[in-house]
Amino acid sequence: MTCSRRLSLVLSFGMIAMLVGCGEGGPATSAVTGKVTIGGQPAADVLVTFQPTDSSMEAASGRTGADGSYTLTTGAQGKPGAMAGSYKVVLQPQSSSAVDEAAYAGGGGQSAPPAGPESNIPEDYRSAETTPKQVDVTSGANTIDIAVE
Repeated sequence: MTCSRRLSLVLSFGMIAMLVGCGEGGPATSAVTGKVTIGGQPAADVLVTFQPTDSSMEAASGRTGADGSYTLTTGAQGKPGAMAGSYKVVLQPQSSSAVDEAAYAGGGGQSAPPAGPESNIPEDYRSAETTPKQVDVTSGANTIDIAVE
């Protein structure tokens, strides 16, 4: 094998290694899942938004299923999880045609998504300014259950 051919081969492998090493862009996130219950009952079709207390972080959101379970995503691209840090928890009633949670999680300066249909979610949980619920996301997997009495 000639020297130039070896050099070409080494450079090719180097380029492949660089491309494979490039992960998804955006902030580093940690998995966040949990269940939302209201009065001890699973809360279905609720938009769960973790609004960061640090303005340099991005909001994360997810919609609850029939059993009240949710999984958060961050940013307009819907990157799984949330950034490590402190958040205020906002709960909004949703229907299948309501707000686009990925667009809301992407930021845009909103502190709460537009009001959804009527539900049993207390009014104070519907805004980052009034919610009594604050949580911390840590590195690694997080299970954060939200119980509203």
